[in-house]
Amino acid sequence: MVKASARKGGLLSYQQLVELASSRDLKDFVNRVKERYPALALSATPTERELEDLLLKSFTDEVDEFIEACPDASAFLQLIKREVEEVEAAELMKQYLESLGSEGQEGTPKKQSMEGVPHELSARGFDQEVKEARRIFEKYKVPGLVDSVFARYRIIKMLQAAKRFRVTGKIRGYLKLKVDVFNVATVLRGIRNGIDRKALEEVLIFDGGSLSKDSLKNVLKAADEEKALKLLVEAGLPRVENARALERAHELKIAKILTRMYYSNYISLGAIVGYLELKLREVRDLVRIANAVSRGLEPRRIAQDFIF
Repeated sequence: MVKASARKGGLLSYQQLVELASSRDLKDFVNRVKERYPALALSATPTERELEDLLLKSFTDEVDEFIEACPDASAFLQLIKREVEEVEAAELMKQYLESLGSEGQEGTPKKQSMEGVPHELSARGFDQEVKEARRIFEKYKVPGLVDSVFARYRIIKMLQAAKRFRVTGKIRGYLKLKVDVFNVATVLRGIRNGIDRKALEEVLIFDGGSLSKDSLKNVLKAADEEKALKLLVEAGLPRVENARALERAHELKIAKILTRMYYSNYISLGAIVGYLELKLREVRDLVRIANAVSRGLEPRRIAQDFIF
């Protein structure tokens, strides 16, 4: 708890993030940030991808520190770390599934190079995700649903871990919002991209959020994203102009919940979870800022569109 408290005080403020948005280029950005993230100093001029990998690695290393210091909570903390790890795992699974080809032909060079992926991912603890991703892909042929499958299982496992730990209060509220964010993003992006509504229904989480199963199924009937957003507002979500604004509203709400969770659970698991989730938000903000800076976007636009 002392470690979480000390490190929370070192999180970057919104104003500090805005100041980073004015970096001249990626090198200038790295020079400004490397004191807080020493791993960035390992490469004089990291590429965007290298920078993202180094920032995310610094976060997973920090989670490991807390797992070592608080082994009784490792099952829950591992799932926070998993949110970062599953991105690469889902991408590998997509590459494997696409290598099979529409006919699932054997013996192609690409297929041979990828054939060990399912076993590798299962050995890393993604066994359920691998099986479900393959089933969903073979049924609907939509690679993007693989990401949803991996995220869905992680959130479900967090809900299950919360029951085992008998957590209440702010952590419960945080998990409920996490379910809502996943469901809303899945529905809106799926409708926007014309994904089969039955496929979307299969990857939603119907227990644990604030939106009922009937409400979510009703939203899936919407003809387009605008009408879906209207139905979500009618179901109790914030009234906003568009899907992007709703995503931002959710992010801001999560930040408030995490901050309250940290202070109201100062001598419990909530302090650690609150800090680590806020740290992950910071890392993702830094990745977005770095990518925007490297593309030469104006600081004002970066602050408005890329800092949550």
